[in-house]
Amino acid sequence: MSKYNTISFDAADTLFYIEKGLGGSYFEVLKKYETSYSPKDISAAFKKYFTKRKGLHFKGLSGKALYLAEKEWWYGLVRDIFIDLGMFDKFDQYFNDLYEYFANEAWDVYPDTIPTLKRLKDIGFNVVITSNFDSRIYDVCKKFEINQFVDHFTISSESGYSKPDKELFYLSLKKVQAKTFESIHVGDNYNLDYVPSTEIGMKSILIDRGNEFDKEIDICISRDFSKIFEVINES
Repeated sequence: MSKYNTISFDAADTLFYIEKGLGGSYFEVLKKYETSYSPKDISAAFKKYFTKRKGLHFKGLSGKALYLAEKEWWYGLVRDIFIDLGMFDKFDQYFNDLYEYFANEAWDVYPDTIPTLKRLKDIGFNVVITSNFDSRIYDVCKKFEINQFVDHFTISSESGYSKPDKELFYLSLKKVQAKTFESIHVGDNYNLDYVPSTEIGMKSILIDRGNEFDKEIDICISRDFSKIFEVINES
């Protein structure tokens, strides 16, 4: 019998991904507007301004107030990107189109996501999502039928905390009354997923689907979700 009973997943780039890439998706929505930006330039500007922004987390908001706060956060980021690249007419209309695009069309699901989640539920595991995401995650997960396998979602915009803040992990585990040493966290980001979850006593698995991580560091790493079941069975 495994010593683990709970699996926590990051969401974006772990369970699902941006099908056309970040810059490609922004560019896709731009096609009906008269602009000349390249996906590469957009991606570079996004990285520049995303790292400067305060985390996507709010305390005490729900419903319409939360929706407006989330949208305002993203509006500020996208506005900064295009002020840098060169602002254009109908930017507000473009932003609204882009915001809706990332609630549905932008994403695709990894082929091992649903089989893995189903298998985990079939063998009795708690499954939670612990993610720096906004409330559009519910639409994305519903689209791919991920939600039917998830016991609870803990997302930054609703909780008031964003990774690498360890409190987000504690809140997530509390929802299923799981202890850290009984839980595994699975995510694609070393600093946001692997480090904080490991530091609070969880077993962590870094997902490196592109085989890009520095293998000289001795960590639990996998190109897919198969490692989850290896860890479960060896415990």
